[in-house]
Parts: sequence; C-alpha cells; structure tokens
Amino acid sequence: MLNLYTYAPNGSHAHFLKKIKQSLLITFDFTQRGKSGINLAAGSLLSACKQHPDYGEKFTVDYLSIEMKETREQNLTIDEIVNKIDHLHALRNLHGLALGCYAWNSYMIEPLIRACRNRGFKGNIILGGYQIHESSCQSLYPSGNIYLPSYSEASLPKAFLQDVVIGKLLIQDQVDFNSLQSPYLDQTIKIQFGQEMIHWETQRGCPYSCTFCAHRDIATNAIHLFSIERLKRELDLFKEMNVKKINVLDPIFGSNSKSYEILEYAIKIGLKAQLVFQTRFENCSKRLLNLLSQLNTHLEFGLQTAVSVEYELIDRRNNLSKVNRIIIQLQQKNISFEVSLIYGLPMQTPDSFAESISFLKSRGVYSLKAFPLMILEGTQLSADRDKYKIKEGYIDNSGILHVIECISFNQADWQVMNSMAKNLDHKMEAA
Repeated sequence: MLNLYTYAPNGSHAHFLKKIKQSLLITFDFTQRGKSGINLAAGSLLSACKQHPDYGEKFTVDYLSIEMKETREQNLTIDEIVNKIDHLHALRNLHGLALGCYAWNSYMIEPLIRACRNRGFKGNIILGGYQIHESSCQSLYPSGNIYLPSYSEASLPKAFLQDVVIGKLLIQDQVDFNSLQSPYLDQTIKIQFGQEMIHWETQRGCPYSCTFCAHRDIATNAIHLFSIERLKRELDLFKEMNVKKINVLDPIFGSNSKSYEILEYAIKIGLKAQLVFQTRFENCSKRLLNLLSQLNTHLEFGLQTAVSVEYELIDRRNNLSKVNRIIIQLQQKNISFEVSLIYGLPMQTPDSFAESISFLKSRGVYSLKAFPLMILEGTQLSADRDKYKIKEGYIDNSGILHVIECISFNQADWQVMNSMAKNLDHKMEAA
C-alpha cells in the first residue's frame, strides 16, 4: 500500500502538504452462509467513517474480516494471522489499527497486538466491541492505546484522527442515531440480487436489564431508534433486491410503537422475505401477532428459564401465565417460533433445568434450544462472580469461557445439563 498525501497544484507541480492517516478496521467473525462479506456492525462503522467530513482528507480506513472458523480449522497461529494482515495492508504504513474485541477472540488480542508491533506497526491500537468497558478494558487489554466503550460510530473516526497516543485514551462520544447513514443505502454493504440472508437492525439497546446480557447501553441505559424513513427505504431495497431472509438483530423487537409501523410497511409493499425477530412473550400484543401473521416471520424467544428463583436472580422476570397464553396464540395463528433456555445459571440444578424444559414441552414447544452460560464483560453477573462462586472453563474449541460450576451445581451436574441440552439440539435436527 502506498503512502497517501494531500496536495495542492502550483503551476505544473504538486506540493505535498500533509500525510493522510491510513487506518485499518479488523473484525473477527463467524460468517453465516449466504450473508454478505461485511458484517452489519463493521458496515455501520465504515459508513460513519466515510460520512465524516475529514474522511479522504485527513484519514482513510480499510477493512479486513478474519474468519474465525477458517482460522481454527487451519489451526493458524497468531504470527500467521499477522502475516496475512501485513501482506494485505502493510502494518508499517498504518497509523491506526482498530480491533473488534468479543468473547470468542478475547484470548487473541494481546498476543496479536504484540505480533503487530514486532512486524513494524508504530501507530495507535484502537479497541472496541462488547468486551470493551470503561471499568475493565485497560486491565483486560493493557497493550491498547485508545479504548471505545459503547457504540463507536462517532468515536471511531475521532480515534483514527488522533496523533500517536502516549499512554491511554478513552473515547465515548454519543451517536446521533437519527442522522446515522444506512450502510445498505450508501452501498458500504453491497447486497446481491437474490441474496440468501442479511442482518438488519431497527434500534440499538434493550429496555431490560438482564444481569447476563451485554445488549443494554450501559453508558446511557437508553434505547436508540433509527428513523422510520431510513427503515422504510431499507425495506424497499431489500424487496427490490429479492433478499430471502432478514435476520433482525434488535435484542427485543416489539418493545415500542415503531415496531408496528415497520410491520405495516412491510405488509404494504408486499415483502416476501422471511423476517426473523428476537422478542419476549410479554411484548406480543394482539396487534403485533396479527401483523406478524400477515408476513413470513419467525420469532425467537429467549425465555432463559421457567424457574422463578433463577429468573429473579438474573433480573429476567417471566410472566409464565402470559407465556402460556402467547404460546397458544402463536400455535393457533401458525406463526413459526422457537424458544431458547440457558443452562449454568446461578441457583440452577439439573432438576430445575429439566423443569424449564418440561414447562415448554408440555405446551407443545419442541423447537427448543439451550445455550451454556458465558459471562460477558460489563454485566452484573460478571461483577457477581465471587458472590455465586462461579468457575469458568473451556467446553469446546470456540475459545470462549463458559460457566462450568457455581454455588448450586458442580462440574458433574453441569455435564448432565450439557447432555440434556445436546439432546434438545439432536431432536430439533431430527424434526
């Protein structure tokens, strides 16, 4: 990659004035089949950078996705990953290197930073993603220079513009979601005609405060809505491009009145794509269900547990009588849905996990999954590790630590719950 300079003509000569800061954003992804190459989070960040008034004049940004499944299948070392980065983007020429930090690649970040420094990178290491929180980011990743807690569409361009930082810098600028450009509409993420699947969002943040979840905006505890005009234009584009499936990333769809507007517009334009929503049984009003039944939809309900002592502890109170009523209505309206549980919760036992499974199966719910609990940075459950005597360990080759023991169960009990969960997955595949 060549060094870039801005210049001003003077007769027939060009006088170089100032070097443009070249930067690179790297994410570490488990790419889903049929999805576009740039994930939605990266696309939104790149779009925000390109909309910045100093883009192209004072800084530029390239993008690289490291495919985690491929990395693990090929058993690539950190040095081999850095070789790939350096070959494609010449680390010695970069001013800013932004890395996405998530539970599945957290173990890679520090050795990767050291390897990039050894390869000649002398600029700022910029760290963002779900693992970056003001209280723990510097101790978790001490080799970083700039840390971006929370949403980074406003912070990342500012970070790329920083001169070399001596010490540590935290940037947490607020994002104006109403004026944020759509990465689909501005072609940052290009959709192919007939594309199998895309990710979409209609809002950021979650109105609930489950102690295990990192979707809530911890900085402001707010819900950030995109303009309905933007959302309608995106739906028009998805219909025009004949997208087959739209996986909506909102943590809880149906938590505000804009959800009705979105569904009504999708019905109005005759959207054929399957819409996949995550929601709560308690949010399923009669009006919402009527609208959903007129579209090709699939609902994902994260019930997590049907045992009161468990759901109260994780601040995920479930209205089980309403859950029961909504399950009946979903079945009557033939709306496709699935339910997920969590195992490894504090106060949980194999017997109580079986109770949650039985609650759903006895109501005819067989599209059922269960996921092992992992502790995310910045959550209340992370702060309560000692309180509940939580122990974590690696349960597979994902590189993610999961809870394998706590105050209410030992590792042998966890293995029993793990077998129960795998049996659920097996039955779903058979169906």
